[in-house]
Amino acid sequence: MSQLSDVDRLLWAKTWRRNRWAPDTPPGALWHSLIAHVWDSGHAGGWLWDHFLSLRVRRLLAADLAEDSESARVRLAWLAALHDLGKATPSFASLDPGRRAELAAAGLTVDLSVRGSLPHSWLSGRLMFDRLCAEGWDGEAAEFVALTLAGHHGVFPRVGWLDEGIRAKRRGTGAWLPAQDAVHRAAVEGSGAELFLERWCRSVPSVPAQLVQAGAVTLADWLASNENLFPYEGRLTDGYMRTSASRVLRAGEVMGVRAAWKPDAECARLGARALYRSRFGIAEPRSVQEAICKVACSVRSPGLLILEAPMGEGKTEGALAAVEVLAARLGANGVFFGLPTQATANQMFGRVVKWLERQGADTTVALAHGKAARQEDYRALLSSAVGVDECTGMIASQWVQGRYRALLAPVVVATVDQLLLAGLASRYVSVRMLGLAGKVVVLDEVHAYDAYMSGLLKRVLEWLGACGVPVVLLSATLPARQRQELLDAYAGRQLALVDDEMYPRLTWADAPGSGRPNSAPQVTAATTDRGLGVQVEMLPEPDVTAVAERAVEMVSEGGSLLVIRNTVDRAQKLAAQLRGVLGEDAVTLMHARYTVADRRRLETRLIERFGPAGTRPVPHVVVATQVVEQSLDVSFDGLISDLCPIDLLFQRIGRMHRHPVADRPRMLAQARVVVTGYQVGVDAPPSVPAGSRTVYGDHLLWRTAAVLLERGVLEMPGAIPELVNRVYGEEGLGPDSWQERLAEAARQDEEDRDRMATLAAQVTLPSPRDVETLADLHKDAAFSGEDDDGTAQVQALVRLGKPSLEVILMREGATAGAAASVSAGEGSVVSLGSLPDPEGVEMVLDQAIRLPGWSQELTDAAGAASFTPEAWRDSAWLGSARVLLLPADGRPLRLGRKRVTYCSQDGLQIV
Repeated sequence: MSQLSDVDRLLWAKTWRRNRWAPDTPPGALWHSLIAHVWDSGHAGGWLWDHFLSLRVRRLLAADLAEDSESARVRLAWLAALHDLGKATPSFASLDPGRRAELAAAGLTVDLSVRGSLPHSWLSGRLMFDRLCAEGWDGEAAEFVALTLAGHHGVFPRVGWLDEGIRAKRRGTGAWLPAQDAVHRAAVEGSGAELFLERWCRSVPSVPAQLVQAGAVTLADWLASNENLFPYEGRLTDGYMRTSASRVLRAGEVMGVRAAWKPDAECARLGARALYRSRFGIAEPRSVQEAICKVACSVRSPGLLILEAPMGEGKTEGALAAVEVLAARLGANGVFFGLPTQATANQMFGRVVKWLERQGADTTVALAHGKAARQEDYRALLSSAVGVDECTGMIASQWVQGRYRALLAPVVVATVDQLLLAGLASRYVSVRMLGLAGKVVVLDEVHAYDAYMSGLLKRVLEWLGACGVPVVLLSATLPARQRQELLDAYAGRQLALVDDEMYPRLTWADAPGSGRPNSAPQVTAATTDRGLGVQVEMLPEPDVTAVAERAVEMVSEGGSLLVIRNTVDRAQKLAAQLRGVLGEDAVTLMHARYTVADRRRLETRLIERFGPAGTRPVPHVVVATQVVEQSLDVSFDGLISDLCPIDLLFQRIGRMHRHPVADRPRMLAQARVVVTGYQVGVDAPPSVPAGSRTVYGDHLLWRTAAVLLERGVLEMPGAIPELVNRVYGEEGLGPDSWQERLAEAARQDEEDRDRMATLAAQVTLPSPRDVETLADLHKDAAFSGEDDDGTAQVQALVRLGKPSLEVILMREGATAGAAASVSAGEGSVVSLGSLPDPEGVEMVLDQAIRLPGWSQELTDAAGAASFTPEAWRDSAWLGSARVLLLPADGRPLRLGRKRVTYCSQDGLQIV
């Protein structure tokens, strides 16, 4: 190492500041040397290359260097080491009075007028750009380096940033210049970059590779800033570079990531039957399952695979088999499995863990959504997590639970929101893309997205395709236009139209840069032997008793019935009616407006009763909203459904006669769906409740009603693609007397789709085809502050709508200053004047509930009535919790003009 002066050793990068997450005293000294941090960061970058990044990602980062792996590894370490060069400036050094005084005494003058005037990340990029240009680097190559450094806090500078001047006293003159030279030399010598600098000066990675590499640099900085991994040392001492190199070996332990997931290299050679038998205990895989395995075994480069098959065909097992094969053949070392709701993600988490256990996997898994830590299986993994060298098998990581980190676990099961966030022009999008780049991505129920979410998804697919990430999409069926748009987005170009006749079918499109630029999508047919004739009964709902009477009749001989209403209010009212006739124990209500504890209890009971090994109490009616229509493996003897778009109706039908039952009652022996939730119009399309119209719009509801009125029986699965294409197509449907209203509804629907697509375009990253440098990414940033994926503001950007408010819903206690739980079986009381013990914290968090966002008056009033107890403000878990107290005597809580009550049976009721 080159000789360092006393001034060089006093440059600082970190100082200890106590906050509610930090310990009372630092694990080391009160500050950490800048050059020490340079070495820590460079070593962290090298560790990420050696132990964290997949072969697929390493190839992406080395593509511009003729796939020279060693050169690419050193470049990553060098970039990571340099990221804080801007801290060797008066603008940064002046921020801490103690450090400023010591530097001034050593000869580094600081003008206080420049204190914190420019972000050090921005200064890092500017200093490095000027240095590299002076050394003869190509301008584009120098800007790539500069943008990588400037964006290490999650947001890249905008176009033109290099043209902005910097006052000399901000960047440093005189003695500051040799100090900056010393930091640069430390980065070069610590990373080994001196052997490659001349080669890099003309080399520029693709923009997708730059984005992923920027994420790796940020992650290296996070590791280097972790005081448990690199305790503060104070003034730089001799030999610290070796100390840093030894400390980085604990990075996996600190992250809670023992090892990346390693797919079995021989899985593609096992054959479909052996693979399904060993992973899932399936002796005879279905045609769809064999077909997806065959496609995965045949491809040679990344691509997008869309599997469309009827409900109950084992698409989940097929997708996981394809994941393992694709990962092994294409060099991935992780999995992302995205689901539409928290309930479906919770259920899928257990299935994915069992799949990993059958492989003997020894890796870290994460459940990623707003209430993941409340899911029992995942909570058990989190609470039992110890050092990564002290246990084997699956572990969960508290570190991965931190902000922006959810996608960094090797195996992630999540709501689709986590994936869509990677398409927003948001803070730390580079880290999210890094987390996805080494994985195989699976998304279930992709037909269920509205035009806004589809716009976000298509932009994410563009970037995943550009990064060479294999993707598997699952659906019962997709409208032809939606399928084509997804394929085109991933491929980065307009593809040939896909044959729409085959069903079930698998469609494959190559990623850009796969070496087959003009290849058309490949369509593979599969078969199914699960034919099912479903009788359709159209039941207008002229009064409030019609549906209840029909439900009671259907279970009069026993059996189980699922009734799906389109809104919570309609579900609650129907459940109350049915309890009055059938009794309390014969009716279960399920919707999204329960506390965490009650929602968890209801989900578990639903699976225990109506899952594959369910006890099936009879007679029994489950009244639910859309929370049960997707991905949940439950089965009922009969179905009543509010009118909904045809593809979603098929999803609901998929919850009926899903599992074999020997003793179905005569009335329910034949699969039957009763479609209700409408009133017959007079020479006009049916009228539907306002809630159904708000959720789905008139256009698809009316076209669905038109095709259902023609059919007495749906022959499954053939009816699925036929009717979906008719409803989502352009042919005229329904009686002549409907046509004027239908035409107006179609125009309104198209306007709504265009509006949502426009709104999506306003918050997404630009297309990779339109990006010249990383400076283009955040020019129209949706948000770039400290908001993360857990905030209502961010969630509202992912799922278009007004931000909702989450509260801790409790009841006033019998004594002043106390609050009682509202969830079933709790009966617990905590003091609002003191911090609860760990058990009390768990109970409080279990009372969380998200208020609906459709009433701004309700949200505003609840925000004004809720509060954070003063004694809780320093708690990492409860410091931001807002408590909303219901009256102790059970009376409704008045919020504006609304009255709110809660019981564990009905959930939150708003009148």
